[in-house]
Amino acid sequence: MEFEVRRRRGDGDATLLDRIREDERDEELASRASQGLPEPPEWTGPLTPNDKLTHAEHIYENKVKGPESIVYNEGYIYTGTSDGRVVSIFSGEVRTLARLGTGENCGSFDDEPICGRPLGMRMDNEGYLVVADAYLGIFKINVATGSVHKLLSAETPLAGKVAKFFNDVEIGEDGLIYFTDSSTRWDRRHNRYLILEGDMTGRLLSFDPATGSVQELVTGLAFANGIQLSPDKSHILIAETTKTRILRYHIKGPKKGTVDVFSDNLPGMPDNIRKSGRGTYWIGLASIRRAHKFSLLDWAAPRPWVRSLITKFLSQNLMMSLLPKYGLLLEVDKEGRIIKSFHDPTGETVPSVSEAEEHNGVLYLGSYYLPFLSRFYLYK
Repeated sequence: MEFEVRRRRGDGDATLLDRIREDERDEELASRASQGLPEPPEWTGPLTPNDKLTHAEHIYENKVKGPESIVYNEGYIYTGTSDGRVVSIFSGEVRTLARLGTGENCGSFDDEPICGRPLGMRMDNEGYLVVADAYLGIFKINVATGSVHKLLSAETPLAGKVAKFFNDVEIGEDGLIYFTDSSTRWDRRHNRYLILEGDMTGRLLSFDPATGSVQELVTGLAFANGIQLSPDKSHILIAETTKTRILRYHIKGPKKGTVDVFSDNLPGMPDNIRKSGRGTYWIGLASIRRAHKFSLLDWAAPRPWVRSLITKFLSQNLMMSLLPKYGLLLEVDKEGRIIKSFHDPTGETVPSVSEAEEHNGVLYLGSYYLPFLSRFYLYK
């Protein structure tokens, strides 16, 4: 497989030989990345198209832009926005809870690394909001006061490499913070190039707030994205976006420290993973792929020269325009099998889903670029 499980070691233990081996490994992984993807799946059975997501409603329109990740807690909704804010929503009112960066033109492409871009977030065991900012690191926010404490700086090398793209976070029962670094080469602003280049420098890491230690758990991932602990805390799921699959890293038990494939050949590129109230998982898809339909990702995957030309000569906006507008959300069981799918074939109501947060039969749907949240009633 294209990923590696890393032996636990401290950040300062890297040697020149380690770095040489890393360079050799990067070359090997780049070669493997050119092998392409399996044929996209047929949309039959639980994947049969429907129009369920067209019945979703937009909420807080033009008050939240790019609400990538969502936390629902005690009547409050927390999310991050493309202008670098972490906001709280209560009784219909949206207010700024915290800003993680600085800058005057926040929301622009050029200032995003300065202003910050909050992505994955979770409520920890003490009631603090833990947030991964794509550029700035990992933070802890007091939701009562808005005070911010930086847990992990993006300027600090992690296992000998600087993280370019902090993405999602998850909290272990022992307070350990798991997080993904999508790439050590490309930042969030250039994520389309990350995909088309076939970059495989993504990682799963852990951070212990009690000791300040960071461990690199899995490397060689093709766009490490959303993560989610299993209900029994025995393993953590990892969305490997470019490979259109979900991996499983075993935290305890006889397979501890190993990785296997949990759900392969998905009908799109997975973003965040979140648990449902039934022992299943929600997987949001950033874009789709389907048997007998053209997919730029599938077509370019086995053609390195095509990927190179695209990244050199096409803008990211033009690349986005080539992707079909089609909203798709998956529910998978504890074995990784798709059991339900929710579609918007028009792409008008829900053109893509970054994350689904479930509460009392209601799904709150996020997006990395839309100017609203979507709300969908599961049992209406």
